[in-house]
Amino acid sequence: MAWTLGCVNVIGLVLAHMWVAHRRSLMSAAGIIDSDGRHDTIVAPATAQAPAGVAVVRLSGPRALQIGAKIGDRDSHDLSHGQMRFGHLHGADGPIDEGYVVAFHAPRSFTTEHVVEIHCHGATAVVRAICDAAVHWGARPAKAGEFTRRAWLGGRLDLVQAEALLDLISADSDRARQQALAHLDGRLSSELGSIRTPLLSVLADLEARLDFATEQDVDDLNRDQLCADLSSLVDRLQHLVQSAEAGRLRVHGLRVALYGAPNAGKSTLFNGLVGSDRALVHDQPGTTRDHVEANSVVDGFGVTWVDTAGIRETQQEVEAAGIERARQAAIASDIVIWLTDRSGPMPEMPTPPGWQSDSGPVVLAYGSHADRSAAPGTHLHHQWPAISALEATDVERIRQDIASAIRKKTQAMGDALVLTRARQARSLAMAAEHLERACQALAAQMSLELPSADVRDAIDQLDEVTGRVVPDDVLEVIFSQFCIGK
Repeated sequence: MAWTLGCVNVIGLVLAHMWVAHRRSLMSAAGIIDSDGRHDTIVAPATAQAPAGVAVVRLSGPRALQIGAKIGDRDSHDLSHGQMRFGHLHGADGPIDEGYVVAFHAPRSFTTEHVVEIHCHGATAVVRAICDAAVHWGARPAKAGEFTRRAWLGGRLDLVQAEALLDLISADSDRARQQALAHLDGRLSSELGSIRTPLLSVLADLEARLDFATEQDVDDLNRDQLCADLSSLVDRLQHLVQSAEAGRLRVHGLRVALYGAPNAGKSTLFNGLVGSDRALVHDQPGTTRDHVEANSVVDGFGVTWVDTAGIRETQQEVEAAGIERARQAAIASDIVIWLTDRSGPMPEMPTPPGWQSDSGPVVLAYGSHADRSAAPGTHLHHQWPAISALEATDVERIRQDIASAIRKKTQAMGDALVLTRARQARSLAMAAEHLERACQALAAQMSLELPSADVRDAIDQLDEVTGRVVPDDVLEVIFSQFCIGK
């Protein structure tokens, strides 16, 4: 119907104007523009703030070219887009260093504003002097994540891509890097857009029937077909929500806890798995009182290894506290390596709360001290694979078992799109719930006002994921995780 198509255009135009106004209010609240609409110019080191061979100081804003030219001791017209200029770098009090100045003219920059990068020697004093000079000539120090926030406000990237950039910056494994790049390339944003577009059409149709159509138009609505269309979108949303666990493992890695009785060889195995003597090893039981952590990579996934206190009955308050922490560390882990001394009495498998649920950790059990003979009056038990934490081949075997467990936990998703943030999963789950309620209202022959409201709420949840509409407190949480200068 012509009025339906017209309503689609009207709704799209209204949402677009709301988005522009929303972004402008956010920019004002964030201090990026003042009451007159003029932008601040910000400055910060873009590289780690530690002594290094080379450092980069970044400027962004309307005065970036002028300030960059002053520091580079040249006219701002000399700073052509994308060209690096070598020369002396100056502050208000004189020379600072030698280096390069490169300019990116708006909107062809990361932030969509004028951007200048100053490449200098990485001495802390040099970087500080350049930042001080920029502030002297009119810039202000950037807040955490402010460059990325300006890129988002300027439409360079959406909120999913901003979070992906944070993941890429902090990636410590190939899987994390690959996943971050997939989101940074816009794959997830495109998928969400392909769900949002038909929902806009549905909303336009429902609201047009409510506002402009006759009773005959309302009666002609094929509710069964509309429910089928919405159910298909619900399935896609739920599939994404179910991917959140795999996304978490890809980006943030897994926690693997070593758990068992004292002197079962946990600390020795821990040191072998991480490749260094991180945990204290001693024959005296109860040496480990608090858990020790170390990171490495297994099969492309980041792994945090956790060595825990030995589990036993004790009257010592400090050791008891360590044992309780060990139990909590095991429950919070994705995989638990349960070690028992196979040369001693046969123990029972521990069952802390959560281990028996589908969402609990995977438990891999081994009989340790395979290099020892059985103690007098006992026999070697063979229920679990025998290993020696002193043997490199056994340590590698456990590492391969961990790799297999990781693949089993993540193989269902393959290379499919996955969510990497809890907030993304929450919003999409709520969107699916709204669409399910819309279907129920349609099936029950209720007024079209009810499914229309639920479809609109579902669109709002999608928009919160991508950042079209998002609460200020959510933005603060996201961008505060970035370093200064990013």
